[in-house]
Amino acid sequence: MQFQMMLHRPVELTGDKNAALANDILGRALTQNRNHKDADELAFHFVDWNEDAAFVVAFLLYPERFSGDDWRTAVDLFLCHVPGHVLAAARLGGSEAKAIFLDAESV
Repeated sequence: MQFQMMLHRPVELTGDKNAALANDILGRALTQNRNHKDADELAFHFVDWNEDAAFVVAFLLYPERFSGDDWRTAVDLFLCHVPGHVLAAARLGGSEAKAIFLDAESV
């Protein structure tokens, strides 16, 4: 299960049909305490990076199956895609989403 194989992910993780279903279910659940637009946007930002999450889970379960190059590539892809979604979801959810792990000098 090297990273090259992860580039050809199962249909369940490609971000189309199944992510759309998850998005719809989550969006409906979130409308209990949010307006429809915010709930739908929050759900989108929560599920859109499912491929990135799948790679992280695969790596955590089978770290010995991935090379250093696989992991470096995955980290680069993750850092390009996920943080924007997490920040947007946090803000839509009412969080200030501060960079709490950075010291004052590195901000």
